[in-house]
Amino acid sequence: MRVLAVAFAVVLAACSSTPPVVLPTPVPTHEPGVVNVSVLLDLSGSRAPSGQPQRDAMQLWIEQLQRSDLRLRLKFVDVAGSDARVLLELRRAAVEDHADAIVIGAATTLDDPLMRAIQVAAIPVLLTLPADEPTSRTGGRFTFALAPTPQTLTRLLVDDLAAQQALTPMLIAGDAAASATSERNELVAELRRRALSVPTPINLAAPEGPHFLRTAAAVAKGAVFVGASAPYGDVIRGIPVTASAPRVYLSYLTETADVTNLREQSALVTWPGSPWTTLLTTSVQRTFLRDFTDRHGAPSALAAAAFDALTIIQIAALMAPSELEASQLRLRIETNAFRGVSTRYTFTPQRHAGFPPEEVVYLRDSSR
Repeated sequence: MRVLAVAFAVVLAACSSTPPVVLPTPVPTHEPGVVNVSVLLDLSGSRAPSGQPQRDAMQLWIEQLQRSDLRLRLKFVDVAGSDARVLLELRRAAVEDHADAIVIGAATTLDDPLMRAIQVAAIPVLLTLPADEPTSRTGGRFTFALAPTPQTLTRLLVDDLAAQQALTPMLIAGDAAASATSERNELVAELRRRALSVPTPINLAAPEGPHFLRTAAAVAKGAVFVGASAPYGDVIRGIPVTASAPRVYLSYLTETADVTNLREQSALVTWPGSPWTTLLTTSVQRTFLRDFTDRHGAPSALAAAAFDALTIIQIAALMAPSELEASQLRLRIETNAFRGVSTRYTFTPQRHAGFPPEEVVYLRDSSR
């Protein structure tokens, strides 16, 4: 249990020889059987993807898997599309809210300030969106990634483009969002590494971007949209559904609603995820899929990862000593495998990216 020892000295008059008196202030004790979890999500603001599906999944977890002998007390925090607010709220969760674990489900950048803040907080931080392998970074020993790494996703993307004979000619399109820029840079680097042709990326944030895309899509065999796909609905719906239409690739950040909103163009798209929705092997998977779908529509990989984050925290807390400490919780996560609804996560001291690359598959809209 983290203890913030705060003391102040009462200094008597200068002429007094009495030594300073140190009075420790009372420190809140950890409530037995309760694990405090702060969840940082984009619930407002313009940044995509929205954190609402992740929040929906976590609320479903509370209903289905919450235990009476070990309760997770969740605090949802809206970071409103701001990296600066992610940093602020992470510090607040550690210092003011005495969080035992933090889940970040926002498309933030793991830059030096954030990683240093995680190092100082010294409590487990679980990321539900793709992130680089954390272990080599400052604060990496407390950071756990539940999604495939960007490098894994890019390598598998190029593999699938090649397998579908969609590499030449192809187009790369996206806006100026940080997630789109990062994915675009990864893809260009991978194409160059393989000595493949690199098309000029189309900036959909520019006024002429949609026109360039329509022109390129008329001859392309593959069309890769980088970053969260929610902003691209109009331009994708402008691609005719014909026998010569390009195979459209969306990001791992795709929400199910992004696909269904494409209407007939959803028949063109594919995106990376886990095969769990078609290979249900556990009762937890079946119940989660049924109940989430009934309430909110088919769950995305991001919603499943948010659900799994709470399962990982609960199991690790059950393994820890009765006097819960952040170091013990981190160690239990780092040295164990966890069966989630999305996949089986395996962490080691050398690897904190727990999603097995071999489980990534390309999905299509089953309603078409």
